[in-house]
Amino acid sequence: MPRLDETIATLSSKLLALDTGPLAELRRMEPDGVGTPMFWRLASELEFRVSQTKEWMQIVRILAILTPKSRLNPAVRLHDRSYQLGRAFCDGGNTAWPSDSQHPRPTLSEQRFNRLLAMPAAQRGEAVERIARMLARSRTPEVGIDCEEIARLLLQPSDSRSLQGIARAYYDRLDQAARNSKKEGTAA
Repeated sequence: MPRLDETIATLSSKLLALDTGPLAELRRMEPDGVGTPMFWRLASELEFRVSQTKEWMQIVRILAILTPKSRLNPAVRLHDRSYQLGRAFCDGGNTAWPSDSQHPRPTLSEQRFNRLLAMPAAQRGEAVERIARMLARSRTPEVGIDCEEIARLLLQPSDSRSLQGIARAYYDRLDQAARNSKKEGTAA
């Protein structure tokens, strides 16, 4: 069985290469449903654990939502281990963030982010999916996101280290923007 990092890297590449029809089917796929033919092809090829089928359906759906529409551009990325999920929750995966350097506001509000952190594991998949829809609209297509963190959140729901890492990255990014704002304010 392949390691999770290898599986996510391969899955991301395959999603970027899909035509719009199968990609749209994956975006509409219900995690409690039967699945689409493309999901089952991916499940077979990437050896998803049968006991985690629902979780993998949710992961594939979220990654399909995050797959940029302009995927034929060779610079487009879906997965990048160096761009932490918490950072993307804060800056929206947008390299131009913050647009208002005097008052940096996170793309995902602190209130919504804190609700995600406190949420029972069983509800986390739907919440991450809603956030993914927001990120799909805001993120720069050439900026990948650490999709392995999404998978760990759903496949290892009782491991608090995943949420801790996401929280750390979110607040590091928010604090960095606030520090830069203060520097710019004192320089003016």
